[in-house]
Amino acid sequence: MWRSMVLLPKRYCAYIGGGGPAPDGFCRGVGVGGLDGQSIADELVAVNMGTTMDNLAKVTRDGIVGVVERPDAAKVISGDPVHTTWNIEEVDGLFCGLWQSTPGKWRVDFTEWEYVHIHAGVNVLTDDAGQSVTLRAGDSHIIRLGFRGTWEVLETTLKDYVIRG
Repeated sequence: MWRSMVLLPKRYCAYIGGGGPAPDGFCRGVGVGGLDGQSIADELVAVNMGTTMDNLAKVTRDGIVGVVERPDAAKVISGDPVHTTWNIEEVDGLFCGLWQSTPGKWRVDFTEWEYVHIHAGVNVLTDDAGQSVTLRAGDSHIIRLGFRGTWEVLETTLKDYVIRG
């Protein structure tokens, strides 16, 4: 048997009992379940959050064939950057995976929103106004739709990305 504390919107309070919602608008209940079944509160949480490990995916290159490409030659300013992308998830216009690039500099024009976390390498993003930011291992940034400028990889880079198209 297992127990779980649940925090549900007030519309579910009637299902889990108790004196109605707390002042914060939520109701609290302890779901008790096991092999003999689940409480209604646990079922509601399961619907919203999932209960199996199928809903958890490790962000790794293991078992995925990377797609190797180069930026459009007309956009390359220096070097010969080679990009490898391991796209792990693609759901409803959302993309998640890993990207690696060798050194080089090229023009960028972001037509999508992107979250990045740098695992290795050093990069410099410079906007069209000349303002620069250096991204190093451990840094996380959001690059918003409409960013225009250059991306320069100074040291081979590996990053996680989440892109919303």
